[in-house]
Amino acid sequence: MPESEVTYNSFLIKFLIAPKYRIARHVLLILFFTFVAFNMPYLICAGFLDEVDDVIWCVSLILLFSYLGGIYLHMYVLLPGLLLKNRYVLYIITVSLLISVMIVVSFGSDYWLNLYSGQEPGYYSFFYKNRILAVEIVSNFFLYGLLIAGTSITILLRHWIGLYKRKNELEKVNLKTELELLKDQINPEFLFNMLDEAGKRTFDNPAQASMVLMELSRLLRYQLYDGKREKVLLISEISFIERFLELAKTRHANLSFSVTKEGGVSRKLVPPLLFIPFAIHYVKLSSSGNLQLDVHFCFRAGEGELHFSCICFAPGMPGGQMENCEDLEGVNQRLDLLFKNSYKLEVVDDGGICKTNLCIRL
Repeated sequence: MPESEVTYNSFLIKFLIAPKYRIARHVLLILFFTFVAFNMPYLICAGFLDEVDDVIWCVSLILLFSYLGGIYLHMYVLLPGLLLKNRYVLYIITVSLLISVMIVVSFGSDYWLNLYSGQEPGYYSFFYKNRILAVEIVSNFFLYGLLIAGTSITILLRHWIGLYKRKNELEKVNLKTELELLKDQINPEFLFNMLDEAGKRTFDNPAQASMVLMELSRLLRYQLYDGKREKVLLISEISFIERFLELAKTRHANLSFSVTKEGGVSRKLVPPLLFIPFAIHYVKLSSSGNLQLDVHFCFRAGEGELHFSCICFAPGMPGGQMENCEDLEGVNQRLDLLFKNSYKLEVVDDGGICKTNLCIRL
């Protein structure tokens, strides 16, 4: 049952807005108002058709041109020229005048048919003795208003869907731009320091200098190419972090680390450069003093979930290093954009021990 409803709704929307159904929509519209325009005079003159002869055809054509003229004037002039340009007051006044003209034509045709035939207004006439003319005018005003609104749904739907698509595209572009900015995690300071380190070792240890430059080129290649993808393998992300920390150790001898991998990390896909801010943070801590830092990263891939934990042992380190950290500010922003309520991030800073736990539902 739900599948048939979805199919019906999809076809209905396509029929209302798709260009290939435009002729069919206009044919149905003309047929509908042709039926109304020719049916109304026949109902009015049901008891005395012989007295009106062929005049009833002329009246029906007048009504038809009145209806179609008003409808198409509203669809292609008033609606795009006033309503869709936010000129609401002028639109309401103009549409009210248009409906009033249509009512005058409709009531005038009724009155003229009764006058021409010399008969008393019948039951279906607006001027029937038991009808209140003011009530008939008001009710017909709202009826014509509903008809005009109903026949304009195609243009309004196309306009609203266009706005919705443009809004979605703009949001996607903004989101992509924001994510790209947040992914650009390896700051120039680290790159300059590593280049400076390679330069210093060029003469006394050329092999190590060459190794530093090679590893640095791999990091940059990953950031420039794999970092532009929507998803990468978790094992590639872990390898990137390991290379980054190995490179950092060449400059900071007080830094040691280990990386543990559990579960199907080789099959799990994650957004690129998601975990590198934690590594960058601890590399900066190692360069800010003579503290010995021992950092342990753990990645555990489960069924539909990814658990990441990071524990840093740094005896003598003051507390508050993880709070209001600039390197980690973008992590929360990016997690919110990518996973919304599908993640949980916990950070505990006890001075000598810093713990970070992140659970993501993939």
